[in-house]
Amino acid sequence: MANALKPPNQLAVVAPRPAAPQASFSDRIAAIAELGAGTVAADRCAIAFPAGGAGGGEVVCTPRGESRWDKVVNAVLVALENRFGDAVAGHGLKRARGTPGSIESIERVALNAREIDAIVRVEAMDGRQIAASAFTDGVSAVRIAMVAPADRARGELKASLELMARAVFAETALAAARGSLEFWRTHGAERGRLAIDARRELVRERAAANHLDKAVAAARRAQPIERFGRFGELVAAGAGFDQWVVAVADGGALTVAASSSGLKEFNLGETGSALGESFRRHIVIARWRDLDATAVDRFNQLSEDRIFRGSYVCIPFEGGAIALASRDGRASAARAEAIVERLAPLAANWVMEREAARRNLLVRQLALRMFAAIDEERARIARDLHDDQAQLIAAAIIALDGRREAARSIFKQVEEELRRKTRELRPVTIADASLDAAIEGEFSRLHRAGVTAKLVHSAHDGAAEKISRPVQQLCFQVVRETLSNVIRHARAKSVEITIDSTDAAARVSVTDDGCGIAANLAGEGTGLAGVRERLELMGGSLRVDSQAGRTTVVAEIPESA
Repeated sequence: MANALKPPNQLAVVAPRPAAPQASFSDRIAAIAELGAGTVAADRCAIAFPAGGAGGGEVVCTPRGESRWDKVVNAVLVALENRFGDAVAGHGLKRARGTPGSIESIERVALNAREIDAIVRVEAMDGRQIAASAFTDGVSAVRIAMVAPADRARGELKASLELMARAVFAETALAAARGSLEFWRTHGAERGRLAIDARRELVRERAAANHLDKAVAAARRAQPIERFGRFGELVAAGAGFDQWVVAVADGGALTVAASSSGLKEFNLGETGSALGESFRRHIVIARWRDLDATAVDRFNQLSEDRIFRGSYVCIPFEGGAIALASRDGRASAARAEAIVERLAPLAANWVMEREAARRNLLVRQLALRMFAAIDEERARIARDLHDDQAQLIAAAIIALDGRREAARSIFKQVEEELRRKTRELRPVTIADASLDAAIEGEFSRLHRAGVTAKLVHSAHDGAAEKISRPVQQLCFQVVRETLSNVIRHARAKSVEITIDSTDAAARVSVTDDGCGIAANLAGEGTGLAGVRERLELMGGSLRVDSQAGRTTVVAEIPESA
């Protein structure tokens, strides 16, 4: 057993600590050593055990007896460690086989008399003997060495060592159980707190969902005239805002449908409107004044600063946008976005219904105007026939009684008048001509009125040829009606007609240098109202920008028309 003669390792010797209300693991092992030593009246007892119940090594000794035995005890414990290592390497123990045991089934490794005699001579023991063994339960190992009186039976000492080993294994298992209990107690408390927080969050989410469900139900019950007002009230109340403006797309332009103040006269088409910008770019725009006091000047560039006094946020939805403002800063933009997202399908349906109603009204108005125009045209034709043709025919009848030349002249005049009236009654079309040729054909009317005309294409030559024939016809009608207004009202010297087209739409503009169109003449009096209604019915638009010295009429017509 050469391993038993290896130089002893440096093992820490820990004296038992005074008892404390919560004794440490080492204190409990020291108490076992002291109890075991007292049982057999040993002068010294040392126990080497895994520190903290797992891994590492620690040694405790009883305070009884003389410290001169510490060197002997230390050497014996080292020899036991080596002996135990040899046994493990030889696969003769549970620990080597990786089979956990129990306190009831432990294995022993002991030093024989020759190995002990190699550490210390019997003559030097002064009437005492060495009892030492290493024990394993398949998981950890315990080494115990004691210096006992020579008259103690070996069987008694062996039994005492095994009892101490079992007690140490029990303490080890108890320490592991306490550690596990503390771990689960700590983590259980944490999990409990997390569960409570999760439950609270779930309650809040359910409350929010119930609020949204109630908001949707309330919005569904709203009358058509109250819908967007109800929409604004629900979003503002649910997110903590006290002011709001709801704008929707109406005929291609963004208009205010409802507001908390009841006012609807806001200019949302200008580039300085956050609400209009939010709708056009479909982004959320927030202005929090309390977070950026230096941005007041920049804020004042937006029209919403003249509407709201506090912070505000603009949130888009399909077919419109809503602006929400708060004076106290306690509102939640995220909450408002969630409510708008939930109500957005309803609002989109409302916008479509509003647009459908607007188009139906436009169709009815056009129908009424059409029937009125038909009646007016019939009356005009009747007047013309009575005032002109009927008188000419009466004169021709009288002339038949006189000279044939006079009668022939009168009948020729009747024929010319009838041909002129027939031409006037034909609808205005470009027939087989190109759009450019049809427009240039109208220049003769301008020249007779002393107005010069110019036709240009803003993008490139041939832009008009890319426009479909139905859209070309509408473009020609816009140009012809506008030129008629120039001749009758503008007192202009020159006119410029510009045509542009893309794959999606055609754009025609007519600019003159006349006196401008007065506000009261920009509609019915100029004939442009009928053109505008026709374009809107086809999904297009007509815009008039008039001032003294310059008037521009711009028509945009989608190709889908």
